[in-house]
Amino acid sequence: MRAMICNQKGGVGKTTTAANLGAALARAGAGRVLLVDLDPQMHLTAALGLASEEPGWSVADWLAGRPGEPLAVPDEPGLWLVPGAPEAPAVVGEAFPDSGFDWVLIDAPPSWSEGLARLMQGADLVICPLEPDFLGLQGLNRLLRTMQGAGLDWSRLRLLATRVSDRLAVHREVRARLAERFGESFLPVAIRSSVKLAEAPGRGRTIFTHAPASTGASDHAALARLLMPSGRRARRKGTRT
Repeated sequence: MRAMICNQKGGVGKTTTAANLGAALARAGAGRVLLVDLDPQMHLTAALGLASEEPGWSVADWLAGRPGEPLAVPDEPGLWLVPGAPEAPAVVGEAFPDSGFDWVLIDAPPSWSEGLARLMQGADLVICPLEPDFLGLQGLNRLLRTMQGAGLDWSRLRLLATRVSDRLAVHREVRARLAERFGESFLPVAIRSSVKLAEAPGRGRTIFTHAPASTGASDHAALARLLMPSGRRARRKGTRT
């Protein structure tokens, strides 16, 4: 299963989703999971405690098909990372490189490019995290227009509400509107606002090693369970990413 985590608005939890969904999938028995840090800010690499001053094999090499080995994520068996590069890599070679992993999750930058469109074309899922408020809707509408302009249909798009607080009326109202408009494309699992989720990247850990009993851990575990059945069907058919 190949998934891109994408939103043209920053600060919506893309990196948090990538790191913790990847860990949740690996822990739930979804197979070997590869995270790919496509954002030049390299937040995913840093959040997993794998940032280094020494240049090495990176996402630019992965996209170009150059040989190299992903990094094993500490304390997360079954989870690997293609580390980021400080400059936006050009997408060359295949639209979505063959990685030999059961799941590939790409943490995409908030910017748009033809290369990003090619990767999205090759993805099985496009997961769009968004905070359910006015600005979140603005960012979603921008992504929808961009995808349409690039000739990418919305059938693989899945919307994920993040940083949710049920105490906020606007969050409840926007979630209801999204569910009504997008139906099954609006995921029924929400990622609640959590201090522990905010703390984990500073420790270089996923939520499961930082605070396994937290709501952030339970929410991402629920998200993994929701997404896993299609991955299992793909593996039974012999499909590998």
